[in-house]
Amino acid sequence: MSWPPLGRTWPVADLHLVDAPDVTWRVERTSPPLVFSKISPIDAAGGAGGAGNRFDVPGAGVLYTATEPGGALAETLARFRPSADLILQMNEHPDDGFPPAGLVDPSWVAMRRLRSIRLESPLKFVDVDDPRTHTYLTKHAARELLGVGVKNLDVAVMRGAERRVTRALAAWIYSQIDDRGNSLYSGIRYTSRLGDYECWAIFDGTQASVASETRLEGHTAVRSIAAAFDLTLG
Repeated sequence: MSWPPLGRTWPVADLHLVDAPDVTWRVERTSPPLVFSKISPIDAAGGAGGAGNRFDVPGAGVLYTATEPGGALAETLARFRPSADLILQMNEHPDDGFPPAGLVDPSWVAMRRLRSIRLESPLKFVDVDDPRTHTYLTKHAARELLGVGVKNLDVAVMRGAERRVTRALAAWIYSQIDDRGNSLYSGIRYTSRLGDYECWAIFDGTQASVASETRLEGHTAVRSIAAAFDLTLG
């Protein structure tokens, strides 16, 4: 017996689209608010460890937020995590005057705010963690994937350190328009590489505003993330 039965076909995989929450969160400087991340084509072509962020689009702007305050804080504070090589150096040379590992400068904390962000009539977001999206992008963005050395998409590729892949796909998603030339999507829904945090890469053209803000000092989520990353907020 053949499968599927004669006369029937498998359903065709499509992009998995989701709605963003009414409010998301981000950590940013006190002023100006809502600065969209931008990257040059040269920097976008760089791989892991290069300039820019995971879903940056050359010639466009991307605003990064998270569903929960903890996700926004984790994405921002991760840069201060003590690295293995620094810890080893400090252990082997305790008298060399190293600053305390994981110390976040008080001035950095004072100049940041945790803000809730509200979107006005956003379009759907592409869920890049869903296997249906992987199948669809492998088929329809094949040229972009092969250009960065990827033959098949999966979660490991999407959450990997090679930013050329995620940037190429972000650019493809950003460029999709309808018959009237209107954008099809407001951005990308993804899971943080730092933990089970739901995050959003919001494309420019989507109207965003600050709904509320609070200082970082003493916030419950700040204490939780600092403890998880072994940080001391000065």
